[in-house]
Amino acid sequence: MHEYSITSSIIEIVNRNIKKRNLGPIKKINLRLSPISQIEPESVTFYFNALTREDKNLKGTELAFEKEKLKLFCQDCGKKSEIKDFLIRCPHCGSGNISVQEAEEIKIVSVETRD
Repeated sequence: MHEYSITSSIIEIVNRNIKKRNLGPIKKINLRLSPISQIEPESVTFYFNALTREDKNLKGTELAFEKEKLKLFCQDCGKKSEIKDFLIRCPHCGSGNISVQEAEEIKIVSVETRD
């Protein structure tokens, strides 16, 4: 059910921007997922298709998902890192004294209209 509320929010945000920017029907929505996100892209796509089947601007829109790199900050060496797979150590000095930076679960990166 987590994906249902996330999908509803995506639809609301995109529809608000369609009105605000006077956009036409949407072809594709590009989304970025945090590597520590528990979001299932298949579930978001399922809910999106179900919730937009009567929406003239969003019906048939493709959802494209990309996994974001995880941003870390090492408390010991002070370096920032980006990693694809979740590590519990700094890749620079090997310290386990790290914190996760900017870990949004899902982000709308861009929207492509049908021309």
